[in-house]
Amino acid sequence: MRSPEHLDSIRRLNDAARSNPGTASIANVTLGFHALPDADRFAALAAIVTFSRFDDDNDPYGEHDFGAVYRLATGAWTQDRPRENAAITGTVFWKVDCYDSTLTFGSEAPWDEQQTKRVLTVMLASEY
Repeated sequence: MRSPEHLDSIRRLNDAARSNPGTASIANVTLGFHALPDADRFAALAAIVTFSRFDDDNDPYGEHDFGAVYRLATGAWTQDRPRENAAITGTVFWKVDCYDSTLTFGSEAPWDEQQTKRVLTVMLASEY
């Protein structure tokens, strides 16, 4: 189990990686996500960088390293999962992974930004 200080650092760094893709992290998108229409890609990314809906289902360890955003039948993107699945016409997952400085192995100290590189991956749920 991580110390509260380490967990706070991991959460802060993961939030920065998600909210500043390409700056605080290496950003990676899958072919499926890239194939979405521009408007959907931009709207989904906007929902991801402002994501704040962390709960026990998507964040059981409190690290803010995973989430999903949903395209509604109206065309709007939201981080709030609708109660009725019929209202969802697309789901995009995002994930922050922590690697060592060579991007070869998982980081042994994900709370230390000097030893860790973060990779944000954005993908269609169907690609998982």
